[in-house]
Amino acid sequence: MRPLALLLLSLLSLLTACASPPQPPPDTVRRADVLLLGELHDNPAHHAQRAQWLAALLQDGRPTTVVFEQMQAGTDAAVAAAADADGVAQAGALDQAAWQWPLHRPLVDAALAGKARIVGANLPRPVVRAVVQDEAAVPPQLQPRLAAARWSPAAEAALAQVIAEQHCGALPAARTPGMVRAQRVRDAAFAQVVAREVQSGRRVVLIAGNEHVRRDRGVPAYLTDLPPGTQVLAVGWLEVGQAAPGGAFDDVAFTPAPTGRTDPCAALRQPASQ
Repeated sequence: MRPLALLLLSLLSLLTACASPPQPPPDTVRRADVLLLGELHDNPAHHAQRAQWLAALLQDGRPTTVVFEQMQAGTDAAVAAAADADGVAQAGALDQAAWQWPLHRPLVDAALAGKARIVGANLPRPVVRAVVQDEAAVPPQLQPRLAAARWSPAAEAALAQVIAEQHCGALPAARTPGMVRAQRVRDAAFAQVVAREVQSGRRVVLIAGNEHVRRDRGVPAYLTDLPPGTQVLAVGWLEVGQAAPGGAFDDVAFTPAPTGRTDPCAALRQPASQ
């Protein structure tokens, strides 16, 4: 084989390996009572790979609830009555523009094909905005879960740093505590739904962003009321070249970044036109 061809084959093999989902022992995933699957929201490969995992998992017939960050809590009945993925998205009040629907369709299709229960977990935007502005707006049903969370000043500071980076460093310092509070309230809301489904005897798969599924400061920090022996597995989905944060995930998958992605912070770095 020519050297150039060998080099190209080696590069292709490397990319294929990097793009493969993590390979924990199959029984590790199948034994999980709560499976937290992270994502970078705009990466189609993350959704496709997790859909493959979900389809394989649901073949065992175990009663399973798939909880979506992208859908709104309290829409369960409407979602259950929907006939297809587009109907589920509409019934679940999924913001199709914000979530770039149909990026998440493979996951909804896999859940429907596997006869899983689909529920939303997100809070309505007006509730989140109110929480950002005022601590008193935290929903009363979530206050005990927030109070019982495994939380620390270090987690608070780390989350504040992430939120500042997500806003390209342009978030006024005075707004940061409210944004951190809103993130924590949303994680508590996701945990509330997960715990409810686990306590009803079902396996739960949470579909959410990587920051939400982190063990150190995401939804697991608020899962303090699970039955003894409940096995939780958190898997992050990253992109080739990213470093997996220590202690955040039980396992990590890597895929290439999607082509054509634009830098959301680029405009803020441009000098003002004269």
